[in-house]
Amino acid sequence: MSSSSINSSSYLNRFGSQSFNDELNSKNLQIELIDQADAGLKKIDEFFILLEKQPANAQILEMIASHQQQLILSIVGNINSEFAIAQMLAQGIEALGHQLEVLQGWTNGKIGMFENAMAEIFEAMKANGANSGYSLEDLFQLAIMDFMSHGYGSDMDDIMRHFLESTGSGSHGYHEYWNGSKFSANCEDLFEYMMQNAPQGSLCQSILNYMNNNCGGVDSLIDQFKNNFNEQGGFVCDPDYGDENGLSPMLRLALMSAYLSKHPNVDQSTINLFLTGSIGELNNFVTKNTNFSGAMDFLFKNDGYENDPEHDGWRAVGQHNHQVIDWEGTGLGADYFKEMYSNFHPRELTDDEVKEIQNISDQLKMMQETLKYWLSVIRDEQLSIGRNI
Repeated sequence: MSSSSINSSSYLNRFGSQSFNDELNSKNLQIELIDQADAGLKKIDEFFILLEKQPANAQILEMIASHQQQLILSIVGNINSEFAIAQMLAQGIEALGHQLEVLQGWTNGKIGMFENAMAEIFEAMKANGANSGYSLEDLFQLAIMDFMSHGYGSDMDDIMRHFLESTGSGSHGYHEYWNGSKFSANCEDLFEYMMQNAPQGSLCQSILNYMNNNCGGVDSLIDQFKNNFNEQGGFVCDPDYGDENGLSPMLRLALMSAYLSKHPNVDQSTINLFLTGSIGELNNFVTKNTNFSGAMDFLFKNDGYENDPEHDGWRAVGQHNHQVIDWEGTGLGADYFKEMYSNFHPRELTDDEVKEIQNISDQLKMMQETLKYWLSVIRDEQLSIGRNI
């Protein structure tokens, strides 16, 4: 008996069986899925046509990258395709999407830029091995900023706003009877409250875990407030505050936001200076690029309240033989802080970043053509398999 006769006999024996119908239906569904993916590619082509009529737009490109990734995942999850090729494409598109996300996070402003800035401060502190002294206060304050800006819980907001105003490098004060003893007495409950309410994976949770694993946990923080609150490194407005000292995260972002509101055309190196530079470096930058005498002078006169006769905003006041940072009011102003993280001032794209976005656009177009070819190969495979059922 010939081979063709055997195949025909096998086909006739299976024809109409449940397994045959299931297999046929499965192949038809897979062809339909490929058709849907093909239609998705055509939709993405429309976005590329739109980009040809205007400068490369990071937001549109990020949306294209996201659609391309979803398309690959829909195929890989339902069809036995060339997984290695799919993985290579997905990884390439994901990397480009991440580049766009970072660029947008630094230039679109608002909560995205605020989040990026906080994360950058934390990464820089970890890289420097921050685990003691005023770094403990800075880490804790950064955790509070992330917690409050994402609304993970509001039961301790009033206490948190005192920590934002009067703790951290250079930011010590004695307002509303909050001093080192009172901060030390309140930080344990606040630490535990944030640990219990900040979600896993949040910046707040990551910072608190870092403090537990590398800094002696809340006990070290209690000792810092109790024993070092009145020391020289706590008061940025004192004349003997050393140039090598830093600034609290709250003051860093307040200063950066104020500067960007007046001078949005800066590059990323300037942003990094605001986030990680010493007070000496910040003072030098401000005096070189503005008419103000230093970083704090700039903040006091550009905090959004400089023309408000009823509110001073940030200022320096004399307390306990120190010139201390003060926010007029009880704790840091809730409205001020919300406005800062909700509408953080953006910066403009540099010429190099515009070129980078155009380069990403070109790479995504190449990915698009590769996706079309990959999809056509899968279609041919499925049609061939369907003919042999």
